This record gives sequence, structure tokens and C-alpha cells, in this order.
Amino acid sequence: MVGVIICTHGNSAPELLKSAEMICGKQENCQTVSFKEGESLEQLKSEISKKISQLKGTVFCLTDLKGGTPFNTLVSLLKSNPEMEIITGVNIPMLLELFINRSQLETEELLSATLEAGKTGVYHYQDIDSGTADEEF
Repeated sequence: MVGVIICTHGNSAPELLKSAEMICGKQENCQTVSFKEGESLEQLKSEISKKISQLKGTVFCLTDLKGGTPFNTLVSLLKSNPEMEIITGVNIPMLLELFINRSQLETEELLSATLEAGKTGVYHYQDIDSGTADEEF
């Protein structure tokens, strides 16, 4: 089973995990890391490294923002953790896809499915009365 780290600015990482677990149940082999205001890069790097060491197998690292401190810190850890995959733009549909399929799909398939779920989870609904809405969603 693929390991998962959700690493974001502020408290959104544990809250995203809680929301996903409401839908698909308690998750094992999963950690969260919150980058807090005033926290040093070394503290963040140390916490992420510690959490990675607690996980088994390939580790999918989901973060909120490409180029942000959590993302940059994860990138800096790639050399010492070659089994990591880093995905930005974490959202609930992405997490659900990952959690539901992480023990069944191979890494590349899982990576592709997770990215696709993140993209298709973004949707603009328009009211049917406007005449431009999708009748099915």
C-alpha cells in the first residue's frame, strides 16, 4: 500500500485528511504535516523526514501549492527519498481517488488516476434555469 503525506501551509493538511476519512474511512500509512507561521525550514524538513520514515513503500506527497515552502522542501528531500512522488493542488477528490485505489493500482496508474481526479473534481455548476447547465453532473 502506497504511503501518503499531506503537507500544506497552516492546518489544512489534517483537515483535508479528516474530510476524506469522513467519506472513505480511517486511513493507515498516512501522515500530515502542517507548515506553521514562524516555523523554520529546518523544522519543516525535519518533521517531513520523520513522517516519511514512518511510512512504508512508495510515498505520495500531496501539497497545496507548487513553489510554496512545503513543495520546495519536499523537492529538496527527493534525492534521499527516491520513492517519493510529489503532487500539488491537493483536493478532496484527489485524496479519495488515492485512498480508494492505493492498494490496488501500480504507482504510475495510481499517479495518473490521482491527478485526473484532482482535475475533474474542479467543476463549475450552472443552474438549469440559465439554459446552459449540464443536465447530468
